[in-house]
Amino acid sequence: MNFILILAIFVSVSFASQGEVVRMGRDEFVETALKNEPRFKEKQMAILIKEGKIEQIKAGALLPKFELYMLTGVVPGLKNEIGYQNETIRSWDFTKMGPYFGTRVQAAQPLNFGQLQMGLKAARADLQQTKMDLEGKGLSLKTDFLSYYYGYLLAMEMDGLARDGHKQMSKAADQMEEALDDGDEGVSQMDLLELKAGFFEIDKAVLDANAGLKKIQLISKFILGLPDSVSFRPADSMLVAVSDFVPELDSLKRWAYTNHPDIRRLNAGLEATSMLMELASARLAPEFIIVGEFEYAKSWAGDRTSLSKNAFAQDPVNKLSGAFGVGVRYKLNFWSQWENYKIARIEHRILRQTESYANRGIELQIEEKYEDFLVAKGKLESARSALRATEGMLKGAALQYDINPGKASGLLANAYKKNLLMKKDYYFAVYEYNMAVAKLFEQAGY
Repeated sequence: MNFILILAIFVSVSFASQGEVVRMGRDEFVETALKNEPRFKEKQMAILIKEGKIEQIKAGALLPKFELYMLTGVVPGLKNEIGYQNETIRSWDFTKMGPYFGTRVQAAQPLNFGQLQMGLKAARADLQQTKMDLEGKGLSLKTDFLSYYYGYLLAMEMDGLARDGHKQMSKAADQMEEALDDGDEGVSQMDLLELKAGFFEIDKAVLDANAGLKKIQLISKFILGLPDSVSFRPADSMLVAVSDFVPELDSLKRWAYTNHPDIRRLNAGLEATSMLMELASARLAPEFIIVGEFEYAKSWAGDRTSLSKNAFAQDPVNKLSGAFGVGVRYKLNFWSQWENYKIARIEHRILRQTESYANRGIELQIEEKYEDFLVAKGKLESARSALRATEGMLKGAALQYDINPGKASGLLANAYKKNLLMKKDYYFAVYEYNMAVAKLFEQAGY
């Protein structure tokens, strides 16, 4: 049967007992698995980080520097002493301690609002890039999860075919033995031995199908994040070809030109690098800022007489000062800023070059997947036609068996075996067709 080949991508783990069963359809299965995918969650967290950076830029637009200091405590008083030359000298008097309060405010407001706007545009374009990257990753993961869901249905079909084949071959062998015991000349011992020799292939198919079904059950439980006591079963009972409408090739190309995640991510990248280049260029020029500073300190220590009564008196402790004006700030390391500009310009040129062939590259990939879709569609139609033929052969053999069981038993067994193998090929063709549609939609970003 070779069914195990289609499940080679699944993780081999031991089979666990099943408890509660959760049933989901195709779309619900894919969406649930996507929400539970840790790599997809990491991409979503990256979007939150980008959004936080935008808010950080906005928050830094108004008074990016605003520092306020406040201090309270005790300080010694002052006393006047007469020096050697009869001059008055002020000195600290630690016997007259008193309360103290001081505050300082420093603020700066840049006036280069153009740089702020360019920085915001670059950050928003960078956010758009991340969102498109997330969308592209989501399309790829959805295709993977669809392969699991269709693989589950395929495993169910293979398991059912293998078990039914084993049942029917056993029934045919029993009928041949009865015919031999009855002395039917239409059945020979060689016919029976040939039929029994084919049981190895049937038994192997049963074991492979059962193992494959158990593996897909476990991998489905894992990607859905279900506990050990809960298992998953598809809401669909049969594997059928998807009825999703597949647009013409030209329609898919036109869709991709404007909606493909890679194209939209590239456009956002071009905008981001363009803004970064302009921002790096603007930073080569001086920055104008409004600055302000205010400082006030007051002590109520002893022996200050009139000083302690005057709130704005100046002495070694008491202070009152301030400044306000427009200033210019310029970074003397010009070459560092120039290198930042050169890097931004190179990155923008690289994306420009990528843009020149990105559309054509995506177009060729869509054509390739569309050709795969047409091939899979042709194989499915051929398999469906062949399946009808084997079903006709089986009906004819069954009719002959009813007329002459002895002579037609071998013919019936052979016809059933061909029909069984054709059903296997047909279900694999359905699986390949469904996946060809999914990969085509993924490639077109549809």
